[in-house]
Amino acid sequence: MQCPMQASSIIKLNVGGHYFTTRLQTLTKDPNSMLAGMFSERFEEKLGEDGAFFIDRDGSHFRFILNYLRTEELTLPVGANFLQELKKEAEFYRIQGLIDEINKSGRGVVKLNVGGHYFTTSLQTLTKDPNSMLGTMFSGKHDTRAGEDSAVFIDRDGTHFRFILNFLRTGKLTLPEGATALAEFKEEADFYQIPGILDELDDTKLKSEILTDEEQQNLLLSWLPPHGDVRRRRLRLLFRASRDGFAANTFHDKCDNKGPTIVLVQSGNYVFGGFTEKSWMKSQPGNTICTQAFLFSLANPDGLEPTKLPLKSNSHQCAILYSSGNGPTFGNVDLHIADNANTSSSSSSILGRAYEKPPAWKNTSLAGERNFVVKDYEVFGFQP
Repeated sequence: MQCPMQASSIIKLNVGGHYFTTRLQTLTKDPNSMLAGMFSERFEEKLGEDGAFFIDRDGSHFRFILNYLRTEELTLPVGANFLQELKKEAEFYRIQGLIDEINKSGRGVVKLNVGGHYFTTSLQTLTKDPNSMLGTMFSGKHDTRAGEDSAVFIDRDGTHFRFILNFLRTGKLTLPEGATALAEFKEEADFYQIPGILDELDDTKLKSEILTDEEQQNLLLSWLPPHGDVRRRRLRLLFRASRDGFAANTFHDKCDNKGPTIVLVQSGNYVFGGFTEKSWMKSQPGNTICTQAFLFSLANPDGLEPTKLPLKSNSHQCAILYSSGNGPTFGNVDLHIADNANTSSSSSSILGRAYEKPPAWKNTSLAGERNFVVKDYEVFGFQP
């Protein structure tokens, strides 16, 4: 039988292969804990051949348990997974004070210092995407202790970090203004590896809910003017009727004065639309001149192949129509999207007036009828 241990005794522990040395008074500080019970005189703990008392638990986080018993203060790396694992160990050892502190930390706030820019957010926000750099950094697998300023330091430019945090909070991406700022933001997004942001910034895809087939997207983009810089620009969704509303005023608020645009329209199962190199404007009603505008059909009622319908050579002066009371209109009648186009059949298409109509096509081949109801329409702009 071992002799009763004195309060000054030095104890060596082997916790799942991790070795620790501490005092008996530390292990018995919480009289209601399992450790106090294990090392009281009521138990006859036996030393192993290595001179240590063996505890058959994962010892990865045991040093934090010991440190809490020594100081009654909880100093931890910030991490969701880490806290969950430590809480399980604290519950096993029945150290209630530590359990209470962990519960507070789990609900707690994280302060960040990103290249000298300070931010305050929640651990839940930072770990929302577990596969991102932030998700990994704050999972508890890495040492992310706060500095003297009580903030976790990240050695990156923090100028645009608020846009990253706001995306994690809301799932919606707002971008900084200006070409240089966008390039800087994309570099930061690449570093943090947040898939939702990277998908939004991917300039090789149309973020369309109407046209989801990648092959058809590539076909449409191949129809854009080969000269100039339109093809080298990044596509950005300016307007989606099913999200923003079908009112013509909303279309103009979001799409006027934005330069070249692609308009995608869905009516029933049919998909069609148009491109113009000129800005939409409601302030100058009437027709405007374009040289590169075209209509297109990607899925039509007649089973015809996807087709680009260019402007007639004598119709440049009426390529698009500005009207505050209507949505996008190509020619006067070739393709017209009406106000509140989802609740009435006021939208219309009569092909062959300002835009070419191939011989096999009818003047109603876009939507199947002269007048139609719009299920959804989207407008994409081009950013440098």
